[in-house]
Amino acid sequence: MADKIYRVGIIGCGGMGRSHTNAWKNHPRTEVVAAMDIDEGRASDFAEANDISAHYTDYEQMFATEDLDIVSITTWQSIRLEPTIAAAESGLAGIITEKPISASVGEANDMLAACDQSGTKLVVGHQRRFNQQNCEARRLIQEGAIGQPQAMLRRDGLGLLNRGTHEVDEMRFILGDPEPLWLIGQASRKTDKWERRVRCEDLCFGEICFDGGIRGIYESDLPGPGLRGDAVYGDDGQLRRGPDGTIELLNSQTAGWQTIKPRQSEPNQYEEMIQWLDDDIEQHRNAGIHGKITIEILMAIYESVRINDVVEFPLETRSNPLDLMVEGGLMPVFKEGRYDIRAPFPEEK
Repeated sequence: MADKIYRVGIIGCGGMGRSHTNAWKNHPRTEVVAAMDIDEGRASDFAEANDISAHYTDYEQMFATEDLDIVSITTWQSIRLEPTIAAAESGLAGIITEKPISASVGEANDMLAACDQSGTKLVVGHQRRFNQQNCEARRLIQEGAIGQPQAMLRRDGLGLLNRGTHEVDEMRFILGDPEPLWLIGQASRKTDKWERRVRCEDLCFGEICFDGGIRGIYESDLPGPGLRGDAVYGDDGQLRRGPDGTIELLNSQTAGWQTIKPRQSEPNQYEEMIQWLDDDIEQHRNAGIHGKITIEILMAIYESVRINDVVEFPLETRSNPLDLMVEGGLMPVFKEGRYDIRAPFPEEK
């Protein structure tokens, strides 16, 4: 299949739609042939600006008409379920969605089930898995450079489903994608905060226990002083990000810190999707299963607050636990006035 040209469609004609379109147009094996958005004017303008021959306001119609191989779904997370299932049921070979995979574990499970049934290859756009520093850190850990990994720390802000999804997915990738065993978390939501029309916490914390007893610590929007959020600790050393794309390594083999340059370049998620569709690789590093585990971890932080206990994996609660708490009166708003940190509500303008 090395000579096949893959036909690509875009769902969501916003900023990320442009990013995906540019990436596909720059690949020699793909052709962007259609774009879809519920806003007719936006879809038309997008198609014209990007020299795309067809545009739609209905993805079902696009799938039925265009004989697509791949679709990029760049909508907000709360409205990815339906187009993903429709694409799988239409027999598309590959789907790339933006991160996070969804806004709940139930939605993620349904997306994976539909793709598994149709044989569609699903990718979730956690692009930090292609960062050279992260890839080199993962290789060094797998080679035993810090012994048995014991703990990894991440610190960020602006919401679990916004920035936290990158941080937690990046943590798993660097550690070699261990399975989560249990989690205990805390979160606060005293304002009516949203992120792309999904409820968002004001601040949170989670401790994750992975296979082998590795602890992952994640904190978001907590008060300072802050910890260094890029360190991995093992029983024979530690590593962290260095300047200019390097890794700094400390272990018992050499006195003092070593500075290590990444040993190889990396493809991007689009190139690796083509490799996966061509069966040149066993699995895309952003395969849907990893996106599903990441959303499980994020939702488990909320679930730990809801049940006031440790959460064991896999997480069985299908709905977003933050929604359940707010709608059930368990997490009341003390400062009225809803606001969205990414796309303002009409009353905010």
